[in-house]
Amino acid sequence: MSQPPDAPLSERTMRAGLWTVGARLSSRLLDFLTLLVLARFLGPADFGLVATAMTVIFIVEAILELPLASALVRLQHVTASAYSTAFTLGLLRGSLIAAILAAVSLPLASFYGEGRLAPLICTLALAPALRGMISPRLVAFDKMLDFRRRGLLELFGKATAAALAIAIATTTGSYWAIAAATIAAPAVMMSLSYVMAPMWPRLTLADWPLFSQIAGWNFVSQTLSAVNWQIDRILLPRYVDTASFGRFAAANDLASLPSQAIVAPAMGPLMAAFTAARDNGHLKEVYLKSSASLILVLLPVLFFIATFAGPLIKVLLGPQWEAAGPILAGLAFAGLLALPSIPMLPLALVMDRSRDLATRSFVELIVRVPLTLIGIIMFGIPGAIVARAGSAIAVCVSSLSLTRAMANIAIRDQLAVAIRPLLAIVPASCVLFLCKNYLGFDETLYRDFLASGFAYCLTYAASIHVLWLLAKRPSGIEATIVGIASAYLRRR
Repeated sequence: MSQPPDAPLSERTMRAGLWTVGARLSSRLLDFLTLLVLARFLGPADFGLVATAMTVIFIVEAILELPLASALVRLQHVTASAYSTAFTLGLLRGSLIAAILAAVSLPLASFYGEGRLAPLICTLALAPALRGMISPRLVAFDKMLDFRRRGLLELFGKATAAALAIAIATTTGSYWAIAAATIAAPAVMMSLSYVMAPMWPRLTLADWPLFSQIAGWNFVSQTLSAVNWQIDRILLPRYVDTASFGRFAAANDLASLPSQAIVAPAMGPLMAAFTAARDNGHLKEVYLKSSASLILVLLPVLFFIATFAGPLIKVLLGPQWEAAGPILAGLAFAGLLALPSIPMLPLALVMDRSRDLATRSFVELIVRVPLTLIGIIMFGIPGAIVARAGSAIAVCVSSLSLTRAMANIAIRDQLAVAIRPLLAIVPASCVLFLCKNYLGFDETLYRDFLASGFAYCLTYAASIHVLWLLAKRPSGIEATIVGIASAYLRRR
């Protein structure tokens, strides 16, 4: 999507965000279709086995995460040496991850009493190694708020992975279909990245000082975050059967899809926007508009997932997964509690306040770990869900406070951006309540589900539009969407 270079920063940020979110939504649609097919050929136990292996990989990968792109985006001029240093660091990180995972695969297989874990972990270790070798020169386009190449990379990677996974699942019925897809996507993305952003990498650490400070505090923050994110997935396989854990893992993947499809691709545009806004003195305005946009989009999605979890599970995964419905509802409600904290991460990176990210992760740690330990040991999966909700509240409160300290944005102002979405969700929720009570969702499951979703979205969109008009059409995502729609209609 082209845009004039002199367009207002907030508008360019929203347009860039809309493009990347659109691309990510398309890739997540592929994930949905893949999951829909795999769930018909694989059972909860297969998903549970792969989820156990992926938990270990997520932890190691998160602890050793290096925000290389973030460090490059902050630079006014990125040299060839800086690009090569970023590539070298990514290669070293990927090799270290693969070596660690190979070393712990046998002990972990013994710990969980599942011999198939060892070869599965060793094979899946290729995925983070391949992700770390994607061309660093894509940052040059990120700095111009042009995220089309990243979007296309993900689409090509996901399409290839989906085709491979479906082919293996339908022919063999093996859990290796999930593993093959996990590796294929980053392999395709890595290969194509050098076509879209060519560079001849040179092994060097000459510009390591550009990355050292952000990497130091990021290591602390990521270590704490890795424990926070995965503590329930580490403990649950010890206290519940593999099939139950498979249902939890599938529900967790569905509950996290909105974040992966919307929040993750928005981080790049937000960092670029916050960097420019910091330099021209408009950081508060851009931050609040960005937060308002994320809440406006994510709130109705998570609310719908939470209230319609049962029909959603039946539509996507089939009736044999029905027991995952309450799990999905609880995880989605927990996700709602953390919405105001989302933009704090890119803000802290731009403001060079990685220490604040570590502080937030530590606050989450001291709340989540004891709640999770007690909850899972005493109550199993319901205890894990309650612990996640409690830690989400802790993250939200600490993020609001730290953002006030970093950017001088009052907590009241940070919360006020959620008023219109919260008001709009009231009539939309009434529509969902009527649909749940007056539609059968049995023989006409798909028709009733689509009708309910359409009525819900239409009611929410209409309510948001009316509230925006009553607020005298303030600038923000509503104005951007209306402008794009008007321009399209004029061209027609």
